[in-house]
Amino acid sequence: MRDFALAPEVEELRAAAERLGRAELLPQVRDSEAAGRWPDAVLNVLDGFPLGGLDVPEDLGGVGAGALTKVVILETLAHADAGGLPAADRPGATVGAVLACPDRELAARVVSDGLAGTAQAAFTVVDVDNGSWTLDWAPGWPELRWIWVSEGDGLRLHEVTGTVEPVTVLAFQASGGLTVHFRETAVRGAWHLDPHTALDVRGRARLWGAAVAVGIAQAALEETIEYATDRVVFGKPVAHHQGNAFDLAYAGSRVHAARLMVRDAAAAFDRSEPHAGFWATQAWLETREAAFVATNVGIQLLGGHGFIVDHLAEKRFREARMLGMAAGGLDSADLDVAAHVLEVPDSLLAGLGAQHRSEQK
Repeated sequence: MRDFALAPEVEELRAAAERLGRAELLPQVRDSEAAGRWPDAVLNVLDGFPLGGLDVPEDLGGVGAGALTKVVILETLAHADAGGLPAADRPGATVGAVLACPDRELAARVVSDGLAGTAQAAFTVVDVDNGSWTLDWAPGWPELRWIWVSEGDGLRLHEVTGTVEPVTVLAFQASGGLTVHFRETAVRGAWHLDPHTALDVRGRARLWGAAVAVGIAQAALEETIEYATDRVVFGKPVAHHQGNAFDLAYAGSRVHAARLMVRDAAAAFDRSEPHAGFWATQAWLETREAAFVATNVGIQLLGGHGFIVDHLAEKRFREARMLGMAAGGLDSADLDVAAHVLEVPDSLLAGLGAQHRSEQK
């Protein structure tokens, strides 16, 4: 049986993050997008958590609070504004690569740069079949110095030695954006990992995106419900028309299920379960769809209002779609699931099988 209740200390952190988001992030969403970063006052508070060190072990300079604590805080902050999270959370989605890196001294250096706010690290998944070698997007601040590359069962760390190019991003504008070619980097380490560890690396990156997507989807759903219950069409609220009510109920159930999957997958990492990366990937796949459903229904029910900046529906839709392309995107996740699915025991079915064998005796 799974217990999804949060420990008191995690709930206390969640409540603090919620207050910060409601008071400082949400009211300044559009200003942060225009500025290309979150306000310094907010960043100072997050550094005091420290946000980036929550899921980093103490021997690497973090606080060792674990993956579950991290995804809860990410979800809570993203509920207010996810725009600055890719840049503000360091090492962020790269923590799986940090933990898997056999060179602990090098890994500690990358983490130290991130926690100190002096350098950014990015993560990319290279398609083994087509050999794509361009890092399409990375946060624009602080300075990008490190790039973790996951390619099959291989892990590499590149250091940026050349120039990077600022780009106009279509989502997460409060994190800025840039692009860099791998010819402008130097390899500082290359390692072969066992398949489960390699999947853990990608799984943790996907879990980061899934946690952020849950917060975005929940915020989109709540705003849509509020709008659709206030607006009256044909004598009753928009939300009370049968088709719309069904769509909202479906979106709500998908978001709730995604949240439980994300938290359970994070807890699997904290318990050092051997297939945690698999379940994190499954959680990401579910959340990817749930976030699309929730943000899309917001666009549809707001009508023309859903496409203008007076509402946050269009922003949340863009962010959900961008997260769905992270860590190798859908194809990479499907390939990982297909490669591991036959090796993953189902605890429920295993229990039923044991019961059946007992009854047969």
